Formats: sequence, structure tokens, C-alpha cells
Amino acid sequence: MMPSLPWRRATLAAPLLCALGSAHAGTVTVEFLHPENYTDVHVEGDVNVQVLQPLAQGLKRLGQRLPADQTLAIQVSNIDLAGDWRPPPRLGLEVRVMTPASWPRIDLHYQLKDASGRDLQAGDAEIKDMGYQDNITTLIDSTPLRYEQKMLRDWFNRTFPDPRP
Repeated sequence: MMPSLPWRRATLAAPLLCALGSAHAGTVTVEFLHPENYTDVHVEGDVNVQVLQPLAQGLKRLGQRLPADQTLAIQVSNIDLAGDWRPPPRLGLEVRVMTPASWPRIDLHYQLKDASGRDLQAGDAEIKDMGYQDNITTLIDSTPLRYEQKMLRDWFNRTFPDPRP
């Protein structure tokens, strides 16, 4: 029995879609330089699990849209999370207080190379989002590191524009 026409189109389109998807899968490496000296990565629990790993994973996801033959190396030299970590009076529990003056900041160095190791782009970036509380999407979102992830996503999109139409 012959498959229906829509099924045949999907069957023929699947390899093409896979090929297009795999055309972009650049490699991103993220190194955190002396995180013990960062301005503010204070969280309850393990900093590696709650801050560093999620930020690295977010950058690696963004790098999937780079051409497959490109490698992006990122070295993070400082992180200052959105808000300030403060102990409230009498409770003894520390909380992160979000104010307009406590915007997120991340300093990094990046280097984009092609398959032969030739530098395509490199630089230092002082990434900050002074209006981090102005976006309604991040205000209603409760995802940890939402401000920092959005800030990195915006920087990535400006620095490495998507070559696809």
C-alpha cells in the first residue's frame, strides 16, 4: 500500500530538515576564571550547580546556531548577579533584593575560531543590563538566572548574528 501524499512529503522532508539542523552546531567552551573572586555569585547551595553550570549551558545552547566548523571559547572573569544578597533584620535568613541600581554584569573574553584554528573574531565584553527590570517577560518569569541568561542571549545575538535568513 502506498503512503498518502502528505506522509510522502514528510518522509522526503525529514532528511532535508535534519541536514539543515546539523548545518549549525558550533562548539562552545566556557571557562570560569577564579570564581571565588567574583563580585557576586552568592546563592544558597553550590555556586557551581546553581550559577556557573546553568550559565555555561545557556551559552553552549546559543552556540548551537554557529556554523559547525566554528569554535567559540569564552573565559568569564567576573559575575555580578542581579540584585544584592543581604541578611534581613531579625530573621537571620539572607535574601536577594532586586533594585534598579543592582543590575546584572558579566565580564568575559571570547575567541571565535574556524576549523583551521584561524581567529574569526575576538574581544573582551563587559556585559550589563541596566534596565533588567524593564522587561515584563523576565519580571513574570521565575526561572533562576533569568536576568543573566537574557543578558547573555542579547549579547550573543548582537555579537554573533544568525547567518540564516
